[in-house]
Amino acid sequence: MIIDSPEEKRVFVVIYEKYRYLMMKVAHDVLKDNFLAEDAVHEAFIKIAHNMQNIHDVESVETKRYLIIVAKNAAIDIYRSRKKQMKEEMFIDELGEDAGPITYLKTDIDNEILDILKNLPVKYRDVFLLKYSNHMSNAEISKILNISEGTIRQRIARGKLIIKEEIERLEGK
Repeated sequence: MIIDSPEEKRVFVVIYEKYRYLMMKVAHDVLKDNFLAEDAVHEAFIKIAHNMQNIHDVESVETKRYLIIVAKNAAIDIYRSRKKQMKEEMFIDELGEDAGPITYLKTDIDNEILDILKNLPVKYRDVFLLKYSNHMSNAEISKILNISEGTIRQRIARGKLIIKEEIERLEGK
């Protein structure tokens, strides 16, 4: 119902058949859980369905990059929402005989680091996601993004500098 034309429906089905496993791998790399990864891929395909006009060639590198980024961002969104809900418990057997169960919330530092990554400029964020989440080499990233390996190295270095500065800013709060 989201997709209007028969041509867009055909393209959507082709994209789904061709890229769903890649997107599942990308989501699983973030979430480390098959069921959550499936949820992320489902959310990603809903976003893709809303933006079918942006996809012109199913086989293009740009389409593959777009799908990887949408899947990664959907997985990160799920990760962040679950982190906010999670509590860690320490039970009596871990603390000794005189302590009762203790429940505490994790610190927000994990969420702040994810915010830093999510707010990186797109050209740095994409390289970071492909490099560190998908464990791709600079040569593979170079082929996907159609830029030189030197540019990849430069973006990684500049991205690390931005992340370092943001972490130092957070620590200074």
